[in-house]
Amino acid sequence: MTKEQTQEALISRRIFPITGTINWNLVTDMEKALFQMCLEDNKRKANLIIDSGGGDAGSALGAYDFIKSLPFDVECTIIGDCHSATLTLMAACSRRKATKHSRFLFHAMKFNPDYKSTEDMEEQMRVRLEQHKIIFNQCLDVQSTAYGISKEEILKMRDVGERYDVRLTTDQAKEKGIIHEIVEKFDFFDPAKV
Repeated sequence: MTKEQTQEALISRRIFPITGTINWNLVTDMEKALFQMCLEDNKRKANLIIDSGGGDAGSALGAYDFIKSLPFDVECTIIGDCHSATLTLMAACSRRKATKHSRFLFHAMKFNPDYKSTEDMEEQMRVRLEQHKIIFNQCLDVQSTAYGISKEEILKMRDVGERYDVRLTTDQAKEKGIIHEIVEKFDFFDPAKV
């Protein structure tokens, strides 16, 4: 089976994998797949399978808004890593599940400026810093609201994650309300539930 055939088979079962780095290309592919699912049946839930070390926070916020705007529920199952920007994307899901040995990392947002060497570099830096602050606060708001955790607590988790590279276990994530359920088997491959 080719990569494209695998992708189509998953979409026909209303499944989309979020693997690798969160970026605009991945989010665009996810949006296309979810649009296709919506055209086929705009009432049946969709499932994201997530294993990602994070990526671009702006892309994650775009994915969050897109998922929240859909007329059907989107659930997710974490099957490995759910770090950084992925935590913002995951927050959009109506039901969040994880396998027993998944890991969750909150850490400080990284800012990768891409300045052009022009006369107004200082202005570019100022504008980029303001954009970064806005995205930082939007991600904090999304995570706090979705997970029912205070902003202060999330900032503490980010600090500990950044300083000591501490990842939450699945049990810890469930206890904090980040996920709803720990799973051993994927129910979205069960023909009775498709």
